[in-house]
Amino acid sequence: MDYFVALFLIVIIVRTIWEIVIDLINLRYSTGTNAKIPNILEDKISTEDFEKSKKYLKDTTYFGIVGSLVSLTVDIVFVLKLFPVLEHALSGKWSLPIQALLFFGIYTLIDYLVGLPFSIYSTFVIEEKYGFNTTKPRLFFRDQILNVLLTVLLGIPVLLVLMWLLSYPIWWWQVSLFAIALVVFISFVQPVFIAPLFYKFSKLENEELERKLRALLEKAKVKVPNIYKIDASKRTKKQNAYLTGIGKSRRLVLFDTILTYSDDEILAIVGHELGHHVRRHIPKLILTNSVYITLILYLTNLVYDFIKANNVFGVSQPYTVFSYALMFITSIIFFAEPITNYFSRKMEYEADEYSAKLIGSPQPLISSLKRLVKENLSNPNPAPIYKTWHYTHPSPEERIKRLMELQN
Repeated sequence: MDYFVALFLIVIIVRTIWEIVIDLINLRYSTGTNAKIPNILEDKISTEDFEKSKKYLKDTTYFGIVGSLVSLTVDIVFVLKLFPVLEHALSGKWSLPIQALLFFGIYTLIDYLVGLPFSIYSTFVIEEKYGFNTTKPRLFFRDQILNVLLTVLLGIPVLLVLMWLLSYPIWWWQVSLFAIALVVFISFVQPVFIAPLFYKFSKLENEELERKLRALLEKAKVKVPNIYKIDASKRTKKQNAYLTGIGKSRRLVLFDTILTYSDDEILAIVGHELGHHVRRHIPKLILTNSVYITLILYLTNLVYDFIKANNVFGVSQPYTVFSYALMFITSIIFFAEPITNYFSRKMEYEADEYSAKLIGSPQPLISSLKRLVKENLSNPNPAPIYKTWHYTHPSPEERIKRLMELQN
């Protein structure tokens, strides 16, 4: 089945090349001689800010391209060599569950070690160069250790269940149900048990702001048991606020870096997050993600059966065959991202509109968006094809224009 091996390689190579082409189109569009500050942002972004954002985009784009090429190289080595070698080395020496744990453990470790230098460079060179990084080396490596431990603690039971389910003749729907349940479970535990391992959660010291936030939550009729700020400034100068969790685990979280914004701007940002809940975006996302997961695993099952029946790649163990099948399907599904991104951007518009109506004016959200573009060195001129392929949010310019239409 050499033709399938060739097709497999073509798919993962074309995907990477396409990503790089889009990145380069975006870079040329956003930093070329015709690029200029959008009129709607001229009151906030200076020429100096604009030039700095272009340099930041160049650095992150070229760095990302190098990372993509290295990742592609690693994938090809695994596909052609390491997956079969690992299977042959492990088969017959341990029980199937232990083989699977060792197989995925070695794969994950190699992938992590390859990616670690890129993470270090991104944090301590690029982000440092542009004044965003506040992470100390000790904290960085503490986070890395925690991530590894969490991967092991959560990964082992997940893999054991996966191996058990793969033993069924038709396994794709059982694995789909398990994956969906896992996503919902993590939505419950992440805010309460995982996030606090990385950030210190504390009550807001600004009692007036908390009072205003409580009033906003009441007005929106959204129950949020707790409002926290987190010490994001230990890692970055970038700003954010988010509403996370389900039911009793739901909490409103503000980066301490965003507390320099005016109360009205913070309320508008929180109003946007509330819009996602009030407009029922969370259940919609859970439903669409469930369909997405089920589709991926159904297609993976078809490829799994084909690889196993035809002894493609010379492998036979379920963990190896599953790895090949999933890698192939996710590379193909990548080309459907514009569809999912379109619906995501539509939800963001709805959340913006809700925030403007909840606050009583779109102006605070407009002001906060302009600040976010300026202070985070966001690209104010993304190429249309790049937005279509990668943006889950409309561009700041598009969001501001839509908000101004509401104002008018």
